[in-house]
Amino acid sequence: MKTKKKIFLLLLCFYTTIAVAQNDKSFKTVTVTLNKDTTFDKIIDYLDVKDIFIQSVDKQAGFIQAKVFTKQGKALSAKAGERKTMNFILRTEGNKTKVTLSIYMEQYYFGGNSSTRSYYYEDKGIMTDASVYRNFLNALKKEIDH
Repeated sequence: MKTKKKIFLLLLCFYTTIAVAQNDKSFKTVTVTLNKDTTFDKIIDYLDVKDIFIQSVDKQAGFIQAKVFTKQGKALSAKAGERKTMNFILRTEGNKTKVTLSIYMEQYYFGGNSSTRSYYYEDKGIMTDASVYRNFLNALKKEIDH
């Protein structure tokens, strides 16, 4: 009986840890020491310098949408590249600005033979790889604080 209770408690702790880890979205945000308008302009400048296509902006709402396509150079691969759509949401927090990033990814594939190729996108959904967000947001923060 004691063993069953211990196993139950261990499993409960394990599942609770997983649930908390899955809900942690802090890797998608960064806080900068500038006001919202200045931060907005600096993000636009950063995207422009990095040759990332700016698709939509709404300064009053604090929203920026940008897209980038990365080609794959691998021979013998049906994967031709990937398209990422990035949504930035800016919110004022006191005299600072919180920047939240969400990245939606689509894989670009081709099929068929050399005379009848077909191309298509496969929806991969919202990216959850924390390292992708951290790398991008850290570089952005470094440029904004510069």
